[in-house]
Amino acid sequence: MRVEWQPALVLHKRAYRETSLQLELLTRDHGIVGLVAKGVTGAKNHVLRAQLQPLQHIKVSFLLKSELGTLTGSEPLPPVLAIAGDRLMAGLYLNELVLKLCPRQDADNELYQRLLAARSELAGSMPLAWLVRRFERDLIQHLGYMTPWSATANGTDIEPERHYRAHPELGLMPAKAEEPGVLSGIDLLDFNADRMPSLPALGALRQLLHGVIAMHLGKSLPRSWQMIGELSRPMKA
Repeated sequence: MRVEWQPALVLHKRAYRETSLQLELLTRDHGIVGLVAKGVTGAKNHVLRAQLQPLQHIKVSFLLKSELGTLTGSEPLPPVLAIAGDRLMAGLYLNELVLKLCPRQDADNELYQRLLAARSELAGSMPLAWLVRRFERDLIQHLGYMTPWSATANGTDIEPERHYRAHPELGLMPAKAEEPGVLSGIDLLDFNADRMPSLPALGALRQLLHGVIAMHLGKSLPRSWQMIGELSRPMKA
């Protein structure tokens, strides 16, 4: 299959043989594809290599015959964003989640648009912990996994004045406010309505969301969890 000038986000790259790169891209119309970019590691190809860094938004042409295709053309798509520090590490984590949780070569424009939006948010001023929790939540829901934060274990509505502890499989169960790791009803309602909850709630939601992700990944947990530390603590924008 030959594809011409397909918009894509670079998820991952690594060295391949002596002068090439192996890329993982999330394309708009063909899902996740693996491609070899041949002969791009020489001194004269620094501009091309810059286009192929993770989190870059590009358009590509490629030939796909099996699981690993061949890149035949690449151009950057504006705007070219500069993301560094904690926000870069967070972006690499979002990429890793997509690679680990999502099927390959499965067209998913909604996923592509969500990751593209998150990339823009990383270059903006949105609090980092909230940005990451939103993406984790949306990805879990998009993939059809159980969402134990949206209703109580017995199916009743969340009450704003109550407190709950969350089980990754069973859902929300009433708890006392002084118990560790509990979530207030108002924070859960804010989270479900895409409003930023309190900072303590972001920490508890991190544990809940990571529990759901771990349940579906088994032993293949994101390496980024060990690299980026605690994203629920306050961070500079």
